[in-house]
Amino acid sequence: MSDSDRFMTGGPGLLRAAGLEKAFPRGDTLLRVLDDCDFTLTEGEAVVVVGASGSGKSTLLNILGGLDTPTAGRVEYQGQPLLFADHKAMTEWRSTGVGFVFQAHFLLPDFTALENLLMPVRSRSGLTREVEDRARQLLSDMGLADRADHLPGELSGGEQQRVAVGRAFMNKPRIVLADEPFGNLDREIGTRLGDLLFQLRDRHRTSLVIVTHDPRLARRADRILQLKDGQLHTLSSDWDGAL
Repeated sequence: MSDSDRFMTGGPGLLRAAGLEKAFPRGDTLLRVLDDCDFTLTEGEAVVVVGASGSGKSTLLNILGGLDTPTAGRVEYQGQPLLFADHKAMTEWRSTGVGFVFQAHFLLPDFTALENLLMPVRSRSGLTREVEDRARQLLSDMGLADRADHLPGELSGGEQQRVAVGRAFMNKPRIVLADEPFGNLDREIGTRLGDLLFQLRDRHRTSLVIVTHDPRLARRADRILQLKDGQLHTLSSDWDGAL
């Protein structure tokens, strides 16, 4: 079946991928981490992707978010193909349609928490009172209203990651992609940040795709998918972390 046929028969989806392949050179051979992989994300859905280290989870997330280009296959957002070769179009889509949370917070060290939240908006529409109010509300939602004027170096690790989560929601994205978002934090703080992430999902009706090894976080999702041998397989909702 061709990729286009899969899109015609696979039903509606906010973000869909068909026949994804991704291979990296390794000496005289190719290491294939995605092999004819299909994926669908619906409006407001939370999907967790698990898998062994090196199985290609981050690669899949990067392709879905337009940060990497597949070797083969097709990705559609709201029924329109992502044009990976059109760098301007991809940059615009990433700045409006999708937010990212990574294991490292990647906050700009010389800017305050509030200014870091405003960065994704500054280059697009400029700063207005409405935009600043939204940033302050996101900080408040995460219990950081009194930390708005603090630099990242003045925040704890958990606070830094809360700012990173707020930044991902700043542009009102339809999708937030999170790659091991709380992997550097201790269990209690990670659990609290997981609560915040899902609260923001519910409040803003944002779809989530989360890569994690944490079964507690995974069990909160609508679906758990395992990436194995380059393809996605559905796991039960009571997954215990075994792979």
